[in-house]
Amino acid sequence: MNQIVQYVMIFGMVGVFFAALYEGALEDVSERTLSHRDRLDMYKMQAAERIVLVDFTGTTPAGIDVVNAGASARIKGVYVDGAAANYTIDGAGGRTDLPAGRLASIQTNTDGAAISLITESGRIFRFG
Repeated sequence: MNQIVQYVMIFGMVGVFFAALYEGALEDVSERTLSHRDRLDMYKMQAAERIVLVDFTGTTPAGIDVVNAGASARIKGVYVDGAAANYTIDGAGGRTDLPAGRLASIQTNTDGAAISLITESGRIFRFG
């Protein structure tokens, strides 16, 4: 009888161990699935963004006129010749959103020949 109790305890501990291992594996798979789903959503957003250069308005300071020909895009940062720059967007109602189908003028306070826009989705548009 004593030996049966020992076997039951051993099988119980092994069962608890494998249950915990199984639960951890399920959590890992579900986290990876969400991560892939989030990544696909981000790629879809990036594919829908189309910012088209209309005019390079100057190099001292650097500025551009663009039209958002795709889905509405939100500007996260502007870089002039690879360095972060302060900027204003005229035509976007004082926001960082670039509404679809509208002309927007992006002006910086930095001199340079190339401007890069980075959207909230992480897409990079380079002009110049």
